[in-house]
Amino acid sequence: MLQALIRKTLPIAALIALATATAFARDDIRTERVHFKPGASSATIKGTIKGYQTVDYVLEVSEGQQMNVSMATDNLSSYFNILPPGEGDVATFIGSTSGNQYEGTLPTSGTYRIRVYMMRNAARRDEVANYRIEMIITGVPQKAGSSPDTKAGAAMGGTPSKDEQACLQAVSLKTNNKDVTVLRTETSEANNLVVVGVGPNRAPWRCLISGGVVAEITSMTDEGIL
Repeated sequence: MLQALIRKTLPIAALIALATATAFARDDIRTERVHFKPGASSATIKGTIKGYQTVDYVLEVSEGQQMNVSMATDNLSSYFNILPPGEGDVATFIGSTSGNQYEGTLPTSGTYRIRVYMMRNAARRDEVANYRIEMIITGVPQKAGSSPDTKAGAAMGGTPSKDEQACLQAVSLKTNNKDVTVLRTETSEANNLVVVGVGPNRAPWRCLISGGVVAEITSMTDEGIL
């Protein structure tokens, strides 16, 4: 009788423990709204996280504006993700695979979350990360009904541009993998940056290119997944 009662009680206790752990993880996300000073286009924030602590920096951005986010940290296991309006968990930019630097034109108006966190291996050890994160918002909001920048090409779901096509071909040859796709494209006065995803896991590769001529191809992951 006692053994039967224990067998019934243990699964219930496990479920309660799991629910408690999940609730704790969600409750450990601190939210801070970002305020720019009058006339300023940037804000810099210093902070500290420990273990599983997570911070969401929330700011309102309009479609068509450019957002630049960079983070310096003394812990190599701390990163930031960017979550678009309406998303609580799914990120469009993942720092652990793309690095602690983001620059791009935002396709949607609304509330964006810049989530600072620690990788699980470091969080389990209760490590501490001191960081400085800078957020820059520039550009004029895109008017309703206007077309997105065609330079983004495949990164925006359209036809790949000349540079994107050249990078797709170059990365495919470099990795010997035909399963390649454009993750994002960033333009500059020097070289344009095209981030290409390779394989089913979309392992990111950085392609620097100008005028259809590839200058450099490098893997953005430690493994260099082919």
